[in-house]
Amino acid sequence: MHINKKTIIATSIISLALATATLNADEKAPTDTVIATVNGDKIMKSTLDGYLAILSKRGKKADTQAAIDDLVATEIALQEARKTDILKRPATVKLLSDYTRNVLLKTWTTEKLKSFDIPDDEIKVAYDERVTKLASKEYNARHILVKTEDEAKAIIKELDDGADFEKLAKEKSTGPSGANGGSLGWFKAKTMVPAFANAVKAMAKGDVSKEPVKTQFGFHIIKVEDSRDAKLPTLESMKPQLKQVIGQKKMFEYMLNLKKSADVKVTLPEAPAEAEKTVEETKKEN
Repeated sequence: MHINKKTIIATSIISLALATATLNADEKAPTDTVIATVNGDKIMKSTLDGYLAILSKRGKKADTQAAIDDLVATEIALQEARKTDILKRPATVKLLSDYTRNVLLKTWTTEKLKSFDIPDDEIKVAYDERVTKLASKEYNARHILVKTEDEAKAIIKELDDGADFEKLAKEKSTGPSGANGGSLGWFKAKTMVPAFANAVKAMAKGDVSKEPVKTQFGFHIIKVEDSRDAKLPTLESMKPQLKQVIGQKKMFEYMLNLKKSADVKVTLPEAPAEAEKTVEETKKEN
């Protein structure tokens, strides 16, 4: 089989593919087949499928024959690497140990999370708690922003005398919405700074603030155009997210219980600063 330079260069990319394919190999083992042999060593279809999947995710054209060429090149390189002492080197042994720990931990954690029983009524409770924290109202308002309280009070007087809010906003507002008559469109109160949000929530449709509302941006005169109930996410749409959050809580509790029954001995000497702090705390207690 012809192997060009581009194929050899692709070896570094294959490494990740091989790792991914190897993790999935056991699931496909019963129907796995040999697609090539290199000096007697087999390359399995599951490895090819894993590599093609990675190429596809990276936006590269999935050319099966080119992929096989890459896998063959990788296998040849691996066979040469095995002839060295690389796997016996302390740095490599440590690297492989760390990798094994990470794979073991990730796989066990994923499987353990899936094993927790999370009934629908528990999800419903979590949903209700989450929804109550979400804004139940949305507001459509305009505002006029000026630098001083005196300016704001003068504008409020003009509005009380019958001046048009939109016109004054275009003429006098220093905020970016001034050109649009002060319109802020629809928003939830929590997206605004507290003073502005509290003022809006206390107003009814058509109300104009009687006193200037001070924020870090200046002084606002607010007009509430309308309000409506906010559209809240459905239980079904939030179910996957809520199951994940509940599962993580259960995992945390599970790990706490394991820790309580574990024989843990910390042998790292206490840092001087921490030791001094402990001594001082002991003196205070006595």
